[in-house]
Amino acid sequence: MSAKSGHAPFYPSGHSATVLRAHQARTAETCAARLLPLLQPTDSLLDIGCGPGTISCGFAAYVSKVVGVEHPSASSVLSQARQAAEAQGVADKVTFAEADALALPFDDNSFDVVYCNQVLQHVPEPVSVLREMRRVARRLVFAREADRGAFVHFPHTPLIQRFDELWTLVARAGGGEPDAARHLRAWALEAGFDEEKVDVSAGAEAPGVAEWSASCASRLRSSGFRDKALELEYTTEEEVEDIALAWETWAKDKDAWFGYLQGELLARP
Repeated sequence: MSAKSGHAPFYPSGHSATVLRAHQARTAETCAARLLPLLQPTDSLLDIGCGPGTISCGFAAYVSKVVGVEHPSASSVLSQARQAAEAQGVADKVTFAEADALALPFDDNSFDVVYCNQVLQHVPEPVSVLREMRRVARRLVFAREADRGAFVHFPHTPLIQRFDELWTLVARAGGGEPDAARHLRAWALEAGFDEEKVDVSAGAEAPGVAEWSASCASRLRSSGFRDKALELEYTTEEEVEDIALAWETWAKDKDAWFGYLQGELLARP
């Protein structure tokens, strides 16, 4: 991940145990299904914003070398990534390092494939990050982003709607774009990719209700999102707790369901 003028990016989710569990559930198969058939055993792959490394480690089954990078402001998570590589027996193929996505410490054309998942929505300069991805890629660039405007909760409740409103306000106040999926094509073209070499598709996900509810409640009780929402006076501590309780109540409803759209950019440098 990266940020404007060298400052740390604002990451509203934070890295609480609940959020990290959700991130650790991500795999190459679930978060790069469209990319996997295009990978070659001899490929090298760069994973930008690798977090706890589960996706990076998953790529080891498909390519010869994986480098996962995370912004220095979130580098504490890299110890978990390295532990994951050791535990899965892929530490010889997967390495991790700190790096700023606006100034990747790699030469031009250093990797066959450059990948990121849920990164562009959090950075103030997504086009600049895509330019860097294009610069260091030889063959393929793949970016996967959600779109907050395409989140669907059932049953609908005013407090859960309020959560989405607050998330959008806080994310944009930090320089992010929570509706990132719909911007992928425009961002790629602005970053210099040829129009005929850019393809953007979409898929949908429906995470488990209990885990999603716990993750959202955790973000409300301890995260950069909570702190920023209170600091900017978008909400109050009382409302924040009311919303957290609403998530927990929603998860107990036998009819509860959640789904959302994922945009997927596949581009050739």
